[in-house]
Amino acid sequence: MNKIYKYPNPKINPKYLFVFIITFFIGCRNEENNYNLKDLELEFGVKASVSRIDDNSIFFENVEYGEKSRNKLDIHIPDLVSPKGLLIFFHGGAFVEGDKSDIFEEYLSNIFLKFVNEGIIIVSANYSFLDSYGSKGVLTSLEDGKNVVSFLEQNRNLLNLNDKDIILSGVSAGAGISLWNGLRDNKFESISGILAIEAQSSYNVYTWEKVFKGFNIDEMRKLYSELDEIYLNLYKGKPDGKLLEMLDYSSMIDKMDPPFYISNRAGKDLINSNNEIDFDVLYHSFLHADYLRKKAIDANLKFSGVYQETPENFVLRMLGIK
Repeated sequence: MNKIYKYPNPKINPKYLFVFIITFFIGCRNEENNYNLKDLELEFGVKASVSRIDDNSIFFENVEYGEKSRNKLDIHIPDLVSPKGLLIFFHGGAFVEGDKSDIFEEYLSNIFLKFVNEGIIIVSANYSFLDSYGSKGVLTSLEDGKNVVSFLEQNRNLLNLNDKDIILSGVSAGAGISLWNGLRDNKFESISGILAIEAQSSYNVYTWEKVFKGFNIDEMRKLYSELDEIYLNLYKGKPDGKLLEMLDYSSMIDKMDPPFYISNRAGKDLINSNNEIDFDVLYHSFLHADYLRKKAIDANLKFSGVYQETPENFVLRMLGIK
């Protein structure tokens, strides 16, 4: 007769139990989805865990895409067998604050959950701030965005994207990073749409004189020291014509560019009742959106916005899901 052994029931540390659950979960996903998790972990240089957006998704946190201190991104993968596409998100914060973890904020998490549920890979990226070591100003932040796209393009096969498309998206400064990379020189053919929320129309601020009636940037800098400080920090000094031309994505719009969605809610009165600059208006006025829409109309480029559809529907439509 077989003996029945009774084992003690030791108290399990919740920390180790959680690690076990993650490991078991990922192992099951690995077998079910028929991909090599070790290859992903080796390439990204981090261990996989469970996403905070959706506990059915695999999450790679703080993947390095470059050598600078803020060159890190997070990848949320709901389905590696047949992903429907990839969305890159750049956070806002005037190039001086913000973080890739902003997608977990309540006002954004519901939107990203819808994308994950549709099988879209989500990437949220940090980028250099204006005061980051070695920064050349806003151009460095924009080029970091370019490097994010290049990094993901290089790992297209590993992510099973094949010929699937990419959506660039962001809020405020992040919207500008998306527009600059999506509209300049048609560099990335895989980009099928740009989702820009509270965007600026250009990072050549002299073009803002065409956006706001009676606005003169150099005269305003003399009157408002804070604006002058922002200007000099944006360009790391006085910009030359070549740099301003490079930063003006509104002048790069042509009919071969991907369609964009833009939604700006701020008003048009730059100076408030206290005779101070309203920076929300300066950065996020609907006049910026109107300016870009006019440029798109002149170039015969398609665009969308809140009066046509929701941001979610735009993304799904650009990826051919709806």
